[in-house]
Amino acid sequence: MYTNSQKEVNKDITNSAKAFNKIKDSIIPLLISGKIIPVEAQDSDLKKLLDIEAGIDYFRKDKHGLQGIAWRAQFEYTCNTFTIRTERESGNKTELEKRLYAIKNDYIYPEFTIQAYFDNIIDCNLYSIAIIKTVDLFKFYTEHSIMFGVGRSNADFIFIWWGHLKDLQIKVYKESEKENYNEEPFLK
Repeated sequence: MYTNSQKEVNKDITNSAKAFNKIKDSIIPLLISGKIIPVEAQDSDLKKLLDIEAGIDYFRKDKHGLQGIAWRAQFEYTCNTFTIRTERESGNKTELEKRLYAIKNDYIYPEFTIQAYFDNIIDCNLYSIAIIKTVDLFKFYTEHSIMFGVGRSNADFIFIWWGHLKDLQIKVYKESEKENYNEEPFLK
């Protein structure tokens, strides 16, 4: 039997997948090329390892091979930030701990991190979305942690405005500015 927190996690996964699917064929190809394969939708031990341990929610398959993608969808507002969990009430390892360790010690982690903001969980109309190489995001954190803000929702987290990462390889799409979008996706 699931606990209330497990029910909430499952609900979040469902809402996140719904939001991703709404933009999968229209917006995602503007940001990243290749075929996108969901990990969270699978019900297996491998899915749990990839999702929970490595933070991989999707795979990108292209002519060169496979790469993992971390995906975060947030609803009701737009902050245009990447967020990284730093502490959980459960005491489980956080995204920050796992990613820093994996990067430093050559373990599996997502090649890309995508964060998107939507109007609500019913309509899933996109406000904005950005993609960055995960190693670049976490390297920026280790070198410039002072630039990250701190917040709390269902877990403690840090955040960085997309605009502060403009010197890195980051792709940002804002629905309000879609007429001006003309960037090439990562690794065509």
